[in-house]
Amino acid sequence: MKIDRKRGLLLIESFSNLKKPVRFEGFVSLGVGCKVSEIYAREIVTAKGCVLGKIICDRIFLGAFSTFNSIEAEEAIISNSCEGERIVAKAVRIGCNCDISEIKAELLEMRGISRVQRMEALKIRCLDFI
Repeated sequence: MKIDRKRGLLLIESFSNLKKPVRFEGFVSLGVGCKVSEIYAREIVTAKGCVLGKIICDRIFLGAFSTFNSIEAEEAIISNSCEGERIVAKAVRIGCNCDISEIKAELLEMRGISRVQRMEALKIRCLDFI
């Protein structure tokens, strides 16, 4: 892990396995294939293939082929082929081939084909729909 307190930046190296909760007031960047149990931060960006537990943040960009338990955020961008249990956010954007159990959002934007078991949204946009 590398921390830059001046810029408010935390870098977690690829293939790291963190079992303790990560709390950081700033930007967190995760490398490829990281495993983290809990993350609390302002902004989070992950590379592909990460396995995450509970996530609480303002903004998150989840890389492709990642897995998560729950996300609570203002804005969540989920890339292609991600799997997860629950998302609670104001704005959610989902890529192709995602499999998510439950989504609660004000704005839900979906691209391509994704599986969502339960969704609750005020506005739903489907882009590139077949």
